[in-house]
Amino acid sequence: MDVPVELKAILKRHPEIDWKHVAAKALWSCARRVQLADQIASRSSLTEPAAEAIGREVKTGLRRRYSKAFR
Repeated sequence: MDVPVELKAILKRHPEIDWKHVAAKALWSCARRVQLADQIASRSSLTEPAAEAIGREVKTGLRRRYSKAFR
């Protein structure tokens, strides 16, 4: 992974911080959330097509609501 120049500059200005430890903690935090989402999804009977249909219904409802509000 390439580190952006701005981020590199900040990291270099603060060598007192254990950046590897900070990165590891952030990665573990994200990995735990992904793992939890995987566990929840594995128990779900919702199919992808059904989820897409629900998403379309929600978007349609929101479009109607806000188009009325701005008339």
